[in-house]
Amino acid sequence: MFREMRRGKQALQKKACEEVLKRGTAGVLAVAGDDGYPYAVPLSYVYDAEHSALYFHSALSGHKMDALKRNGKASFCVVDKDSVVPKEYTTYFRSVIVFGTVHILEDAQEKYYAIEALAKKYAPDDSREGRDKVIGDGSRFCMLELQIAHMTGKEARELIGHKLSAAVDKWKLEEVSCLYEKETRAVYSAYTKEWGSVIVKINEDKKELKSGYEMLRALNGTGCCQAYAFDAGDGTAVFEQIFPGNTLREEQDPQKRAAVFCEVFQKIHGAELSSGHDTYMDWLERAKRYCKDGGAAVDVREKMQRAYQIGKEMFEKYPERVLLHGDLHHDNILLGRRGYCMIDPKGVIAPEIFDIPRFLLNEFGYVSEEKTKTHIKMMSGLLAQRTGYEEADMEKLLFMEGMLDVVWCMEDGEDTAELLNRLRCFC
Repeated sequence: MFREMRRGKQALQKKACEEVLKRGTAGVLAVAGDDGYPYAVPLSYVYDAEHSALYFHSALSGHKMDALKRNGKASFCVVDKDSVVPKEYTTYFRSVIVFGTVHILEDAQEKYYAIEALAKKYAPDDSREGRDKVIGDGSRFCMLELQIAHMTGKEARELIGHKLSAAVDKWKLEEVSCLYEKETRAVYSAYTKEWGSVIVKINEDKKELKSGYEMLRALNGTGCCQAYAFDAGDGTAVFEQIFPGNTLREEQDPQKRAAVFCEVFQKIHGAELSSGHDTYMDWLERAKRYCKDGGAAVDVREKMQRAYQIGKEMFEKYPERVLLHGDLHHDNILLGRRGYCMIDPKGVIAPEIFDIPRFLLNEFGYVSEEKTKTHIKMMSGLLAQRTGYEEADMEKLLFMEGMLDVVWCMEDGEDTAELLNRLRCFC
């Protein structure tokens, strides 16, 4: 029914499209207007991933409402980036278009839900009482819901390169070398006279990059690399490059791996909490929603539901809240001149124990499938001795983390069969 994108290499994956919709503040709604003419009107909106919908506020009458009453089918376009490059006679762009059917919300609860979602987006610091004073019972508002049937996004392939050029000029980068490059993120090594050897990161998920950057700044080198600079506009940041940079994965002695991990683990949870960080429950909620909306197999949906319940149980059992790394595995713990330290934090809020399962998940690669459970039991025992946490709780969280990994792999179009198979012994 919906066309395939002609230049498929420029297509954004669903997760990237959703990020564009979340950070956008306005778009253009296109409907079938009068006398066969299309009618396109700019609107503020809010995206609701859980219900796969967009919500708009509208006047009770007018060209748009007349058109929608005749034909509810519509499209909505959000332009996320439009950098003009005169010398190339082009723009470096990113945009998303959704297609679906628009409904006028009549149910009082549905209207209030949509109005409140808009209010939270455009006035996030207002109190519940403040919102209720403006919203009232919702009867004064006309609210529209676009149920999304199809979503597509596209970006210029040169966009990452454009941001890198800006970073080179801004921070006087020299000897730039690509370490990793994908649609929405990239990592480069470089040299600066001010900081020496550095790592430059570009990430379209600016919230994630900022969260990790702020955690490193707060820790100021305690068990971690240094964070030097951040550009919120381009989603770029500069970090210390660790030398010699040997990863913990290279250490073959499991007892030494456990000891190093615990040493880093105990150093890095001193960053002060601030607003703007996700919690682990936010991650689990989004993964659960993806399984529901993305048509995951029944057994995967059921396992993700169980993972969500484990997260909820552990949040209740451990009341402390700290800023975690969120991805503290073997390749994010590097040997440097100051000893082992962590890099690339996500900056997520949860009880401290939630930083353990990602390490255990990466222990799967050291042994054969039939020895996995025995090996994990041994490693969780070593960690329990050093951290005081219960082995049973670590193994529950290992299953939870494994299911998050499964969903993230599904979102990236990667095969999940091997990981699901290894998780069976912890079901």
